Amino acid sequence: MIFLKCSALQEKTKGVRTMKRSLIASILLSLIAIFLLPFVIDRFVIGNNVPSNISNSDWVGFLGSYIGAIIGALVSLIGIAATIKYTNEQNRIDRELQVRPYCTIRHVHDDKLVGTNRIIGSIPIGCEPQENNGPCYTSILYVKNIGLGTAIEFEFCCDKIDDGRDHYMILMQRNSDTSNRAVNYLQPGEEAAIPIYIYFNFDPISENDFSDSGEGGLSRYDIKPKVLSKYKNFNIVIHIKYHDMYQTLYTQRIILSSNMYVSGKMNEKQAEHRCDLNLTEVTAPIKAV
Repeated sequence: MIFLKCSALQEKTKGVRTMKRSLIASILLSLIAIFLLPFVIDRFVIGNNVPSNISNSDWVGFLGSYIGAIIGALVSLIGIAATIKYTNEQNRIDRELQVRPYCTIRHVHDDKLVGTNRIIGSIPIGCEPQENNGPCYTSILYVKNIGLGTAIEFEFCCDKIDDGRDHYMILMQRNSDTSNRAVNYLQPGEEAAIPIYIYFNFDPISENDFSDSGEGGLSRYDIKPKVLSKYKNFNIVIHIKYHDMYQTLYTQRIILSSNMYVSGKMNEKQAEHRCDLNLTEVTAPIKAV
């Protein structure tokens, strides 16, 4: 809830700044009017040649009181208008906070849902060459709404992955586990999953990809450098969008970073390419303007 409080504080601080600017403008205009008033009276009242039944001093006293009353009334009206505007803005912010969702994201290296059977959607990624028919790497993003309002109409998309490889579309089959439930909303306190399925389809590592390091090393054989650097690390950038009950749009960005490595039984010339994903960035919800 600390993030929600910070967001509310920022909104209210913005409203206070707006009110301060209005009051400062009113004060400046009043000071300018007060400063110019004696010159105006001297030029157009005392210094004119228009006949009058009362003396200049009487005119000065009357106009000073009259104009002063007008300036005071204007300043009061401006202050009241600024207060009303500030109050309306605070009421709007308070109403918005009552329905504002706030989603947190966590990433788990697993292929089974834990703690929820709700799924917002899935992210399947296939890497060429498809004919390698490699195993599927699976991890799960969990999205939890810790805000005060319901998050509805979830959408998400991924930026193009820059790993130097071609990619292909994957049609995911319906999960045989009928206990899982597809949802497109999260009430306060609810959590749902976004499974990530990646078919890396790495090229196999053959015996010719090893070099003999001799008896003195940690292992008799090492992977050749060109094989170790064959696949480069990359980021998966995911953009999540959802609305509150007033149809206000919120967006968040998630970045998963890869860690490519080779693992296996080096002394037996058996190894394979592998990859781990780690959650490196989650932005706070940004309200669309």
